[in-house]
Amino acid sequence: MTFDGLEPKLESFLDEVIARREIHSATMTVASGAGDFRWAGARGEISPGGPATAPDTPWFTASITKLFIAAVVMRLVEDGELTLEDRLVDRLPGAITDRLHVMDGKNRTGSITVEHLLAHASGLPDFIEDHPPKRGPAGRDRRSLVDLLLHQGDRDWTLEDTAQRVRESLTPHFPPQRLRDPRVRIRYSDTNYQLLIGIVEERRDTSFAEVLEALVLEPLELNDTWIPGHPRGERPPGEVPTLYAGREVVEFPLFFASISDLNSTSDDLIRFFMAVETGGLFRRPATWERMRARWNRFSFPRDRAAIRQPSWPIEYGLGVMRFRPPRLFTPIRPVPGVIGHTGSTGSWLFHTRELDLYLAGAVNQITAGAVPFRMVPKILRAAIAARR
Repeated sequence: MTFDGLEPKLESFLDEVIARREIHSATMTVASGAGDFRWAGARGEISPGGPATAPDTPWFTASITKLFIAAVVMRLVEDGELTLEDRLVDRLPGAITDRLHVMDGKNRTGSITVEHLLAHASGLPDFIEDHPPKRGPAGRDRRSLVDLLLHQGDRDWTLEDTAQRVRESLTPHFPPQRLRDPRVRIRYSDTNYQLLIGIVEERRDTSFAEVLEALVLEPLELNDTWIPGHPRGERPPGEVPTLYAGREVVEFPLFFASISDLNSTSDDLIRFFMAVETGGLFRRPATWERMRARWNRFSFPRDRAAIRQPSWPIEYGLGVMRFRPPRLFTPIRPVPGVIGHTGSTGSWLFHTRELDLYLAGAVNQITAGAVPFRMVPKILRAAIAARR
């Protein structure tokens, strides 16, 4: 399959993105699974006054990291070290899990399993984005954690801190779901994946960075991928583009290292996702099939935290998203669905099976979580038009 004339379109899309006032740097890569098409481009500055970004410059992946976390968990499931049915309360200390999910006076923490966490079906609030409810003690700070960090500055953040914030300041959104019911309610929550990191560390009795290195980074030779604070050998291989909140620079090295969000390059991310899909990472094809065996759809956002999170029409499996633009929005030229993941800083990693194209990119802006869902359909329509 060839894509004649696609490169100029992709260049123009990248120009459109960087022309936005709040976007200071951007990178995009589109590559075929067969290896017969690859385009990469970048615009902007790595840091204020710094050089223009190169296509292979590493960038903060944000929640694309969830794909890596899920892959590690599923490898442990393959090896019999965990099961999807394992209860949270049996895998982490009581100091973490005690009364973590209390709703209408009932403690439901004991019902939460590894599968609930992977599928965002636990009902647990998001410790980063959710706001404390209006009801409660007078004088309670009702800002989200991200707002607190923006105003108070960087800090270390532990799993104990996450549990304390969830337990004392936030409220669950719904009970842990019956996962085999025809309709399963889901709500995006970073809390779920921090708990999964804790489960991995507890099971292996080492840091998540060490487990990730042993199971994913080293076997796949992802030499330009690392957790902040955990450089690999001579890495990191260059400066990571500055993150922005609007026009303000965001510097949270301690926090990002604490929550294990990755830095990576488009090439490494595409190599990783290809390995997930084609058998280079898992021991059995059934593992990847299980991660996408059941898709549940996020609801429409009903509160200010949900507006910043993935919502309708995005669907979620176990650590992986599916995005299919509704025909209502593309009635003349429908575009194929994609699977992969995005991040709140405007990062994305997707594969479309119909075109066998991998799409990766980032705009390094914490207010740009919706950018991937605007950009990806444009790229797909252009690829369809150029396909030969």
